[in-house]
Amino acid sequence: MTKTIFVTEGADGWGEYIARALADAGHTVYVGKGQAGIESRPMGTGSDDGTEAGCKGLRTIAFEALDQHSIAAAVREIVDEADGIDVVIYTSSPVTFGPAESFTPYQLSQVYDIGVLSVQRITRAVLPLMRERRDGLLIWIGASVDPGPAPFAGPGHAVRAALRQLATSYAAELAGFGIDATFLAYDPGYLLDTHAASAPFQPGDSDTAQAYRPVMEYGLTLPAQQSLDPSVHARKVAECVIGIIDAPQGARPAHVNL
Repeated sequence: MTKTIFVTEGADGWGEYIARALADAGHTVYVGKGQAGIESRPMGTGSDDGTEAGCKGLRTIAFEALDQHSIAAAVREIVDEADGIDVVIYTSSPVTFGPAESFTPYQLSQVYDIGVLSVQRITRAVLPLMRERRDGLLIWIGASVDPGPAPFAGPGHAVRAALRQLATSYAAELAGFGIDATFLAYDPGYLLDTHAASAPFQPGDSDTAQAYRPVMEYGLTLPAQQSLDPSVHARKVAECVIGIIDAPQGARPAHVNL
């Protein structure tokens, strides 16, 4: 069954790949572009009406992730064109690199705003429509989060932990409205192949960051960039997303490990 799907971010590369895979599967897909704090990469040559050239069913939608009014306007535009939104897929996952101490409180608020609050803004814009229809699906996509430490990646790790807990809460609260919510967790190594990982948030306090340099260079072995083509990981995630969407309403799990 064809669905109208809102993929919230295409600039991370994975969102673009997932959106194209869903469009190829016959769905109508709107993919966000130009969110705050994320460099926007064009998905291709688009027409004046937002349709992506060479990919039937795929459209781009621009909005400001830190502005509730902008998000609400984007959601209204999709609803007016497609008569509703069946699925929302959250793909943005801020990546940080540096000692936790060297990130200023303001920087942490920025990471949290982009990674968590923007998700809440979008969710609040779409849920009233889904609750009224008593049907819908929310899918969060992010690296799996272990309870242990995440040296030199703490703020981004904390955001993903918050998103997972938020998704779990939504899954329990929305079941009575016929709305499913799933957190799709992939191997943290996959994160190294995302667009966000190529330009992570850097510490604002360079002096403190410099003080940790000996530890960063000699005290820990940091993960290396993955050698696989990023599209290999993206394809696995996209296939899993399609499987979740195709599953019967009410039978979708609240958590999936990839």
